[in-house]
Amino acid sequence: MKTNFRKIASLLAISTFFFSCNNEPVVENESNESSYLSSDKIELAKYIANSIKSSNGINLFSNEKFKDQNEVLLTEVFNSLNMKNNEEFISTEIRKEGILECFVYNQEKMSSNFLNDLQILFVPIDDNVEKLEGVDINGNKIIVDALKPSDKPMLFIDQHGKFEFQKNMNSFNDELKKRGYDYKLTDNVANKSTAVDFNKIDSIKLSDVEEPWFKGNPEIYAIVFNFDKNFNDPSVPPLRVLQMPYIKKKNVLYTPEQPFVFWNEHTRNAATMIIMEEDSGFDYATVINIVIKAIGTGVTIGTGDVVWTPFVVNTVTSVLDAIKGNWSKDSDDEIDQYYIIRKQNVNQLKKGASNNASITYSFETL
Repeated sequence: MKTNFRKIASLLAISTFFFSCNNEPVVENESNESSYLSSDKIELAKYIANSIKSSNGINLFSNEKFKDQNEVLLTEVFNSLNMKNNEEFISTEIRKEGILECFVYNQEKMSSNFLNDLQILFVPIDDNVEKLEGVDINGNKIIVDALKPSDKPMLFIDQHGKFEFQKNMNSFNDELKKRGYDYKLTDNVANKSTAVDFNKIDSIKLSDVEEPWFKGNPEIYAIVFNFDKNFNDPSVPPLRVLQMPYIKKKNVLYTPEQPFVFWNEHTRNAATMIIMEEDSGFDYATVINIVIKAIGTGVTIGTGDVVWTPFVVNTVTSVLDAIKGNWSKDSDDEIDQYYIIRKQNVNQLKKGASNNASITYSFETL
C-alpha cells in the first residue's frame, strides 16, 4: 500500500545543478545502485517529513532537548507530532537494526525558512561514506555530501546512537556476569567497617572523539584491565567496562569525578585502561574473549616494571588489533591507552600513549 515517491529517471539531467559547494542536496534518481537506504527506511523518512510539514514542527525542533545534538527517542517525536499511525512505517527489519532515535544538526540555524530547508537523513553505519541519504521536507529523496559539514538544518535518524549504546553496554556487563567476570566487592570489602580504595577520573579531555559530524555525539567507553598474578583464580575478575556518556565534544574539559579503578579488586598496585569510541556491529562476547585471552597470558610474569611494562604494551596492542579487526563491520575506534595507572594523585593533565586523551585522577579511600 505504500507509494513509491522516487523521482523519475529524467531528473538525472538536472541533479548536478542541485549539488554545489554549499552542500546543496542532489535529487536522487532510480539508477542509484549503491544506496545504503532500504525502501522501508525511505518510506519512514517520507512519513516523518510529511508529518513535520503538516504539523509545523519548528516548535518541536527548537526545543531545549535537542540542544547540542542531544539524542531523543524517535517515539518522542512521534508523540509530539501526534503521529498515530507510525507503526506501519517501521518494518521488522528496521526494528532489528537498533533503537530508533534522532538528533538535530544545525539547530542554531532556526529561521522562518527552517522547515523549507530541513532535511531528514539516516545516519549510515560506515564512518567513511562519501554521501548521506534521506529526503527533503517534500519527500523527495536526496543525497548530501558527507565529506564536509552541511550548513542546512538536518534531522538525523540514528539506530546506533546513545540509546543503543546504553543497551549494548548493559549487554556487555551482562555477558561479564554470565561468565563470572563482573566486579563484586567481597563480603568483607562490602562490609561498612572495611575501607574501599579507588582512583577516580577528576578531569578528562579528548583531542579527537573519532566521530564524524553526521553521527552526532560520540559513545565513549573504557575497558580497565586488571593485570593480576592470580588471574586464573575465579575470584579475581579481569576487567571493568565504564561508560563515559558525558563526553560529547573534542577539546572540552569534562570533570566527572568518575571512579574507574577499585584497588580492593587487584593484587597488583597498577592497572591499565583503554578508551574507545563505540560504533555499530559490536560483538561483546568476542571482545570479552579477546581481552581474557590476552590478559590470561600474563599469569606467569614476574614483578617490577622492567618485566611488566612490555607485557602490558603487547597485551593492549593485541586487544586493540583484535577489536578493530575484521569480525566487526564497523569496528570501534581507538581513542587512547594508559598502560600503567597507579595509586596516586595526578593533578596535571596526563596524556595517554596515543596523545589523544588527557586526564587527571586521584586516589581516595572511603
